[in-house]
Amino acid sequence: MDRILIVEDEDDMAEIIAYTLKNGGFKCDVAQDISTMWDKLSSSHFNLVLLDIGLPDGSGMDALKTMKTKKIDIPVIILTARRSDIDKILGLELGADDYITKPFNQYELLARIKAVLRRSTSEKTSDRTFEYNGKLINLDSYSATNENGEKIEFTNKEFELLKLLIAYPAKVFTREEILDRVWGMDFFGEFRTVDVHVSKIREKLGESIIKTVRGVGYKLGDIGETNDENN
Repeated sequence: MDRILIVEDEDDMAEIIAYTLKNGGFKCDVAQDISTMWDKLSSSHFNLVLLDIGLPDGSGMDALKTMKTKKIDIPVIILTARRSDIDKILGLELGADDYITKPFNQYELLARIKAVLRRSTSEKTSDRTFEYNGKLINLDSYSATNENGEKIEFTNKEFELLKLLIAYPAKVFTREEILDRVWGMDFFGEFRTVDVHVSKIREKLGESIIKTVRGVGYKLGDIGETNDENN
């Protein structure tokens, strides 16, 4: 079931949208400002973002621009009360997949969401799949399944870290390099953040998926390899 993040600061509007999405067969979560949006995007996986332009701590347009700069590959539909064509054009030029003007018809909203999700899926016909000890990891759809075909849940950052290591299987990354590549150079967290995410990935895929290189950092483990240096 697709999961959608609603970024909307008006309580009544957020409730209406959430009700519409749930009735339409979607899971959803709500963020009432940009700061909360970043927190949710970093801790959970979403298939689409409904992004309001006017938010209490900044512009949705600026947030959209940052998403594209950071290469957060999630479809975005802009929600706007503005009817000016220039706002719609700007949003699309910044990378939005569609827009809808408030107030809107609930059936139109669902139709636009489904259309964007279909396009997003069809664009991934050349999905790259990595197989590891019976588990299938789809690098483009941010999804994975275990030996029984059951979905393995990842946060965005866990998956981005995993994708980085898979993309450069022979390279050993320092914690600082991983922070820069996955969290961005403006992230001021601790190196322990990397260790925690590595631990979570190992819990989900097996200890040997990531190898610890003592005194340096982490690299992708070899298939079938026993990881003797987890700490």
